[in-house]
Amino acid sequence: MPTTRSRFENKVALITGGGTGIGAAIAEKMASEGAAVALCGRRADVLQAKVAQLRAKGYRVIVIPGDVALDAATILQQTVEQLGRLDILVNNAAITSGMSIEEITTPAWRRVLAVNLDAAFELVRLALPHLIATRGNVLHISSISAIVGEFDDVAYAASKAGLEGFNRRVSLELAAHGVRSNVIRPGLIRTEVFDAMPNDFFEAQLPFIPLGRVGQPEDIAHAAAFLCSDEARFITGSVLTVDGGEAAK
Repeated sequence: MPTTRSRFENKVALITGGGTGIGAAIAEKMASEGAAVALCGRRADVLQAKVAQLRAKGYRVIVIPGDVALDAATILQQTVEQLGRLDILVNNAAITSGMSIEEITTPAWRRVLAVNLDAAFELVRLALPHLIATRGNVLHISSISAIVGEFDDVAYAASKAGLEGFNRRVSLELAAHGVRSNVIRPGLIRTEVFDAMPNDFFEAQLPFIPLGRVGQPEDIAHAAAFLCSDEARFITGSVLTVDGGEAAK
């Protein structure tokens, strides 16, 4: 059954990329504290499995299948129609190319930017009237790739740096309406995308992480719940790095 804590009672959260990993962990955390949650993603079967798990715990969760790069208007409309309002928008959906500047093609570059950056812009633009009505807030999930050049993915790094720049400007514009916008910048987080990686991959990363461990999706979910709650009501335009100290080196 839901926890007795209720930071998000009577609030509605839309979380993109919500079927697995960081998005799923944020969804469960917010739902456990009273939010009605809309989970968006491209894989309906994965979303349905997560929703079934959360509903079994007594949480109010709905599925909105869709590609954020193509279906932003529909995703936003269905969220509000089914749940009645919007208080929190979490721009978490992201893809990678795994390619350097020498390898990447123009279509691959554009696809990464469309999902990771353009969709965030479009969802904020469309959500703004609803967020103004509820004095809600936006959370963007970035990456230390925005500031650390260790990972061989030029499009992903550019998209995350762009997302942080977008947040800086949009937070100033939204503040006039009482709407906050912040960023979480995760480090290496052990999500389902790494399931196929050998264990020595993670062991090789530990020397770069001062706290000596790889992050878990719940580490990001706890930070997200704080930034999206009234406890952070005087925080906007900020970037919270959650990486075990890696970017500080």
